[in-house]
Amino acid sequence: MGDGLLYWLLIVGFTLSNTLLLRLHPELARSQLQGLLIGGIILALSIFPQVTDWRIDYTATTGQLRDKYILASTIFQQQQPVGLYSHRGHAGFVLAAVAVLSLVACRWKWISAGYLATALALIIPALLLTQTRAAILALTAGIFYLLGRKYCKQLIPLALISLLAAGIITGTRPTYNNIPLIRQIASGRIYLGEVSWRGISQRPLLGWGFDGFGTAYPYVRDPNWMPAVVRLGDFSFDYFDKDLQLKTKPLKTAKAHNLILDTILSTGILGMLSYFTLLGYYLARPIKSPARGAEAVAILYLAFTFTWFECAQFSHLAWWSLSLWGVINQDI
Repeated sequence: MGDGLLYWLLIVGFTLSNTLLLRLHPELARSQLQGLLIGGIILALSIFPQVTDWRIDYTATTGQLRDKYILASTIFQQQQPVGLYSHRGHAGFVLAAVAVLSLVACRWKWISAGYLATALALIIPALLLTQTRAAILALTAGIFYLLGRKYCKQLIPLALISLLAAGIITGTRPTYNNIPLIRQIASGRIYLGEVSWRGISQRPLLGWGFDGFGTAYPYVRDPNWMPAVVRLGDFSFDYFDKDLQLKTKPLKTAKAHNLILDTILSTGILGMLSYFTLLGYYLARPIKSPARGAEAVAILYLAFTFTWFECAQFSHLAWWSLSLWGVINQDI
């Protein structure tokens, strides 16, 4: 998911080393960005076959079923298309990030207008096919940040189209009579927020440790129940009931689906303030440098994780974009 000290040490090492590399060899920034654009186009192309046949998942077990609606790789039919990732949300973020990067590359004259048009003609339909509302709205936020000052009026139709797309995706999802409509629209985020605040109130300063929501969930899922947990797994936990019988309950999710809540649950308010101070500092670097523009991916990341979470499958792209501040003036 993007948890643990090792993951964050790798992110730190990756970001700092790439910043240094680009300070010493700024010509490599163009190759890195173009490589990401090529990868994004390949990802977009991988989406379309899955729309026609949901059993395609590009793994060694592609086409094999575990259940009627579940692939052997544990990907659900309702979650397709996922592209080359394990979840359509992750694929959606990467497609949105590459779309923004293609605009940045065109602004810097690293790619032609024809290349930009071709890339967007593949990426945008693929993004819409993932039906990931957070990625669609985050892409809009990133484009507004990148182009808003100069093209504010022209971007209003884009905002309306994005809201319409998100509304259509919401409206076409199945509904359940026993669940309030607002909670269905939020896809369970309201419940996750309520549980998160109970967890934060118990350990506000230092949090519950990495994977905070999953760790806190057994103890805060019910304010009137404190279980004797003997095993906490990735998907379930074992506990003794009042009759000392060993039982198992599922973990609804390991994440609160909000970057701020997840960070506080994992590392407390002190950790959250430290993280966002560091992120803000690093975000200011490209804004003040000749490489201004790439930080739009970080803006997109913040918008996306408002209803999502850190994930090792995509979060490094935001930190890579922030490492581009090392590029010197004559290379833009």
